[in-house]
Amino acid sequence: MKRTLVVTLILAALAAAALAGEPAEKAKPFDKAKVEANLLLGLASDNTGLQRSCALMLGQIKSDRAVIALMHKLRSSDDECVRIASAWALSRIGNPFGTYLVKMTVNFEESGKLRAHCAWYYNTMVKAGTFVIHDAPAVVPTVALNWSPAPIAD
Repeated sequence: MKRTLVVTLILAALAAAALAGEPAEKAKPFDKAKVEANLLLGLASDNTGLQRSCALMLGQIKSDRAVIALMHKLRSSDDECVRIASAWALSRIGNPFGTYLVKMTVNFEESGKLRAHCAWYYNTMVKAGTFVIHDAPAVVPTVALNWSPAPIAD
C-alpha cells in the first residue's frame, strides 16, 4: 500500500514538473493576406466541399481580393452549393460589382433554389425590400420577382 502511494506521488511530481516547464507558445497574429491567398487557392481547387468552405470563409473575412473569383464561381460552378455560398460571400463582402451580380442572378438564373437564396441574401445584407419574400420557410425562401421596394412580409 505504501509502495503504491509512493509511486503515485512520484508520478504526480514528474507530471507537474513536465507541465510547469516551458510556457505555451504565444498565438501568432492574424495575417489576412496569407489567409486570403490560401482561401483563394482552395476556391480554385477541384474539391467542391473545399470550394464551398473557402467561399464562406472569404465572405466571413470580407475579402475584397476574392470578389472576382467568387463572381466566377457564382456564374459558372457546376455545384449549386458552391454557387449559393459564393452568393452569400459576395453579399457579405458588399462590393458593388458582386452585389449587382447577386441581384441579377435572381432574375436570370434557372435554379429556383439559387434565385431564392440570392434574393434572401440581397434583402438581408445589401438592401432590404428589394425583393418581396412570401411565406419563407426556414430552409429555402420563395421569391416574387418584383423590383419595386416593398416591405418583407411576415
